[in-house]
Amino acid sequence: MFSKSLLSVAIASAAIAFGANALACSTIIVGKDVSKTGTVIIGHNEDNGGRIIAQQHWVPAQTHKAGEMIKFEKSAAEIPQAEKTLGFYWTQTFSPTGASFSDGFVNEKGVTIVSNACSQIFPENKEKVKDGGVGYGIRRIMAERATTAREAIKIATDLLDKYGYFSNGRTYTIADPKEVWQLAIHQGNKWVARKVKDNEVVYIPNNFMMNKVDVTDKDGVMVSPGLVEKAIKDGKYKPAVEGQWTDFNFREAYQPAKLREAQYNFSRNQIAWKKITGKTFNSADEFPYSVVPNKKFGVEDVKKILRADSKEDGKAGEWYHEKGFGISRPTTHESVVYVMDSNPLFIQAYKTLARPSETPYVPLYPVAKPAQATAFLTWDEATKQHFNAKPESFNYNPDWPVWSFINTSNAIEYIHQAYEKNMKQVRSLEKELGKTVAKELETAKELAKISPQKAQEWLHSKNVEKFDKAQEAMQEAFEKLSPHEVLVLADSINSKGDENVTIALLGDKKLKVKDVNLAKTVAGPGRSSVGGKVSLTSLAKPSSSEVKDVNSDGVEDIVFTFTAKDVAKDMLPGAIYDVWLYSEAKNKPIAGFGTALIK
Repeated sequence: MFSKSLLSVAIASAAIAFGANALACSTIIVGKDVSKTGTVIIGHNEDNGGRIIAQQHWVPAQTHKAGEMIKFEKSAAEIPQAEKTLGFYWTQTFSPTGASFSDGFVNEKGVTIVSNACSQIFPENKEKVKDGGVGYGIRRIMAERATTAREAIKIATDLLDKYGYFSNGRTYTIADPKEVWQLAIHQGNKWVARKVKDNEVVYIPNNFMMNKVDVTDKDGVMVSPGLVEKAIKDGKYKPAVEGQWTDFNFREAYQPAKLREAQYNFSRNQIAWKKITGKTFNSADEFPYSVVPNKKFGVEDVKKILRADSKEDGKAGEWYHEKGFGISRPTTHESVVYVMDSNPLFIQAYKTLARPSETPYVPLYPVAKPAQATAFLTWDEATKQHFNAKPESFNYNPDWPVWSFINTSNAIEYIHQAYEKNMKQVRSLEKELGKTVAKELETAKELAKISPQKAQEWLHSKNVEKFDKAQEAMQEAFEKLSPHEVLVLADSINSKGDENVTIALLGDKKLKVKDVNLAKTVAGPGRSSVGGKVSLTSLAKPSSSEVKDVNSDGVEDIVFTFTAKDVAKDMLPGAIYDVWLYSEAKNKPIAGFGTALIK
């Protein structure tokens, strides 16, 4: 009945090629009884390697034609569209190759969706799929149709029953204003869904974490037919009491322990659970799935966890996040903390537009629609390009405000000395942006009694205002971090060419180019545009340099000569790139960029 999806093979191969950091998301759930807000809090870091650009959209509710079919990935199944779909906030992972498994959503009913890759399941548990199976469709269709988290589970599992899941494994976190669920799926049609209890805190990296699952809990647990029976038959689960499945260990039955033991997962688990419980766990088997904490957690507590670096971060001679063993890591391109509310319009989000340990969480009301400036494509064009992206859509565009956040993060990755000062400024900005949230909500709730439309418009104006303030602050921060001008002395760079390309660092009142250290100079992409496989030391090194006045201002500049293919080897042909130059003068780091078309 089922045929193997070629796309699943391609995605698995891509994951191996990009390294473990390409699958490095983190999710935290705080139950309402242990939350300082009195409502569920969900925190999530989204991690993906490569030229990733995160956009935010509002997709309006729509009416669809009878017989309309939807098809996302080219090799995935065609799925009948619903007659009516809900409006939803969409934080898009815009990728040159298409992102099947990383977008986040909050729909007009308050259903909120994030996910974590949980790959490398036992080979014998992999199942075939029908017509290519379903991947991206799971999250998008839940966002379009679900009015509650439970209904989202039903929508997802119906899709699994009909088509099967083509990806290796994944855990979706799905919340609504009343409850939050996690749905763990492995390739094919095996899954378990569990409601997070109101007094629990959950943390999950990129491995299945559900251990003791009480299958007899009909209100709080759902499992696919045959899931437990197969585990018993395979000798991977033995009930403590015969016939009573109250202690089913899903993670042991369906995923090798080596994934929890892998350092890129183990280190995050250890850091997160230390911050949650105060206890250091030294064995992967000891890591809990959830705990009942002895204190309450608020937005700031969740931010601190999502921002956590590892002890390997910040070493001299490397990008600050070179190793990628923290929770905030090389491939983290956005982070968000959602505070649920009984009225979906009043759901709050605190969202970064780059790495959370280097840029601010900006307050946002998702259902009130994000600032238009957070996207450079319309929602419908972004949908068309999601799996058919044009290379030019990944151009560096100085007029798109989000680049201010990315540029600041890229500069900090090299200028370690500014790391703590930058974070002090970031926290100060967050405090300023967040201090009016309570009053804004109070005003919106009063407006909603008269006109929900007016309340929505009011909150949208606050989304725009706060984004603009944060963007201005980030642009100012970047200009201080990168005061020296860099010029790529060519309109284009051949990514496969052996010809020379020259990059100039312009001298100024504070920079005497004779002090620039050639041995400490490299050029290539910014940190945010590459995965874990690319290190600072692997960037292009100059073959020579020359001091001359490039811009005829009477001040000496320095021109470095590189081989074109070395500079552009990790860049996307067809896109205009921010080509970064990293150097040093009198032991002070220099980071800046010019632009060029990559061919």
